[in-house]
Amino acid sequence: MNTRRWPLGALALTLLLLVGLLVPWAGGRAAATPSTHSLTCAPGLGTGSPGVTRTEIKIAAISTLTGILAADFGSLVPGIKAYFDMVDAHGGVDGRKIVLAYDLDDAGLASQFQADTRTAIDQDHAFAVAVSSYWFTPSYFVATCTPTYGYNVDGNWAGAPNLFAAGGSVLTLKTVAPATAYLIDETRSKSVAILAYSVSTSSDLCRTTGRLLRAAGYHVSFTDLRLPPIDANLTPDVQRIQHAGADFVISCMTVTGNVELARDIQEYGLHVHQLWFDGADATVVKKYKDLLQGVYFDLLNVPESAARVYPGVYPGLETYLKAMRRYSPGYADNALALDGWESAALMVAGIRAAGRHLTQAAVVAATNRLTAFTAGGLEEPIDWETAHFASTRTACSAFEEVKGAAALPVLGKGKEVFVCFRTSDVRHPKPIAPPRGIPGPQHG
Repeated sequence: MNTRRWPLGALALTLLLLVGLLVPWAGGRAAATPSTHSLTCAPGLGTGSPGVTRTEIKIAAISTLTGILAADFGSLVPGIKAYFDMVDAHGGVDGRKIVLAYDLDDAGLASQFQADTRTAIDQDHAFAVAVSSYWFTPSYFVATCTPTYGYNVDGNWAGAPNLFAAGGSVLTLKTVAPATAYLIDETRSKSVAILAYSVSTSSDLCRTTGRLLRAAGYHVSFTDLRLPPIDANLTPDVQRIQHAGADFVISCMTVTGNVELARDIQEYGLHVHQLWFDGADATVVKKYKDLLQGVYFDLLNVPESAARVYPGVYPGLETYLKAMRRYSPGYADNALALDGWESAALMVAGIRAAGRHLTQAAVVAATNRLTAFTAGGLEEPIDWETAHFASTRTACSAFEEVKGAAALPVLGKGKEVFVCFRTSDVRHPKPIAPPRGIPGPQHG
């Protein structure tokens, strides 16, 4: 799960980015049903090799590096650079270095994003583009069959063969419910409270989860999906949670809201379990450890704590952390940087698979033949034959619980961090066998 740091009192526009709560969680699911959609570029598209020389493959990035949205979209590039630097330190791909030659800033403006799109494709002639922007519009990327990678914030990455969102291009909300139900069962909780902002991209996730939990027979005793997204007063809700007798709280709020929630819960002496979809950041946990004891996080990727708790078991994570500390220091615990790393890994995997006949269309086609991509052992396998178009039938979660000054892996079997479920199994779900190739001691 991607996590974000949200500044207290942020401007209203920033709260459009609440989709960042939803998308990283719900979007990174490898689909399991066959697709009848095309997995290749339309005839005549992508036949060239822009940005490719004898020694380099030039890549562009478009992200929000300045303005009020920069904190939420500006960290994709450090992950990309770290991966490219690692690959280039070992000779690149077929003798060519992968170079992030164009680092464009849309400044958080829709008009600038459109201008940057034309600059990257028509003026800079980049071979591929990585994107991290609220204003991503896919039309020109699709029309030119430019291989496109990055951070999915509003669900418009699905359907085209050349759009590769980190973790998968289809957004599904229902994948959250089985893991949530399992955690409710494991904590022996009896009564559930659900909190979200009035912004649809916050409330939709919690609304769907609540509906599925109720249908499965769980007692949802209190719900508030209309909290103001700026400086919400959570005290009345905590009082109502106490009055309702809830012992399990699900939050679809930002990390700032979650911390305020935890503070009010502590002040009122409530003994409740909390599940957050935002906040699984080592810096946040350490800073607010006195408030966060017993808080659970649900992640899509191998949690960074696994490198410390299970040394040697998750080499892909250790490679990531080592490279980030060397090439992009200060970003190793940044979840959007992890999206950048995964995007760069997929880009390089497609370039390798395309071989010496290196055209954009060849890379798109080769990437869509990758059926178990894990970004080198960081995530549940993604089948790119289906991940553009189809929703998933199974989903895996890596749970963490805050204990002391850290969030640590819990609920996995042995040293496995992932617990997997059928997405249709919400009523007292039972874990199923992890998919083949999933990172872990038995499957990696």
